[in-house]
Amino acid sequence: MRLDAHLPPGVILARNGVDYILVDAAMPALPKRQTALHELGHYLLDHDGDVVKGHVDPNVEAEAELAADLLYQQLDRAAASTPRSSNAARRLISRLRLTCGPSAWWTDRSTDWHVHRLWMTLRTGMPDAVIISTSTAAPVAVEAGGSRQRHRTVIEVHEALRVLRPWCSPQVYASATRRAQRNRLDDDAVKAVAEAATVAVALRRRQASLPPEADESPLLSQRHGPHDVRVEAHRLARVARALHESPLVAAETARWVPVVAATDETGGVSAVGDTPLFPLGASRRDRSARAV
Repeated sequence: MRLDAHLPPGVILARNGVDYILVDAAMPALPKRQTALHELGHYLLDHDGDVVKGHVDPNVEAEAELAADLLYQQLDRAAASTPRSSNAARRLISRLRLTCGPSAWWTDRSTDWHVHRLWMTLRTGMPDAVIISTSTAAPVAVEAGGSRQRHRTVIEVHEALRVLRPWCSPQVYASATRRAQRNRLDDDAVKAVAEAATVAVALRRRQASLPPEADESPLLSQRHGPHDVRVEAHRLARVARALHESPLVAAETARWVPVVAATDETGGVSAVGDTPLFPLGASRRDRSARAV
């Protein structure tokens, strides 16, 4: 079932002596699995509380999330030791460019850096958002690297995207898709530009305290691959590169962000409310902000 973004992504409900785990069906496969493991962690650790009624203990949530990470690692190891079918072997071979070769180490480190940069952008852009993590301490930048850190960063990026979901516009997504297609990008690049533009505009609208979108977010209808952290990290890295570097995303952001802004001494647009209007790394000289 679909759960609204203001609710937790998963809950345990007890009905007639049976415990049920409910998970937000709108999430992609990987965070959906993490959420199910998080709720299973609550069950195994015999936690009390009712998140639906607002009884949430951050320490309990962090403990359940740590349990989910450990369960995921055990499941991942078990899957790796299970003999693969011929179909699974063929799928593995088709992804050799991600898993072997002399440049594999550098590819992974580059991917981790871009995903971490996306994590930083989302956390900086939504400092008030409550993101479930394995610690109750304030989030800090952690050097990218290693499969465990990659898993945690990917999961927290999806947590942040779920918080942002109500501000994601299908009109922005469609417009960015058309712009990318006009520039003859390949299918993966088109999807990355469309999602990055949707996220960029949603961040600005949320920062400007604009109302959420009435229509369903385009990010809800996407189902990203298997329960594979590495594959999903590479996809998110493409979105991150588009978000921070693509002129097509910059153009879409300039087109859709309304001018509810302050001006600096030079007369240029500098902020939406108290939030800098251009936090994604591009120069103000390279962007314009106009309402449509």
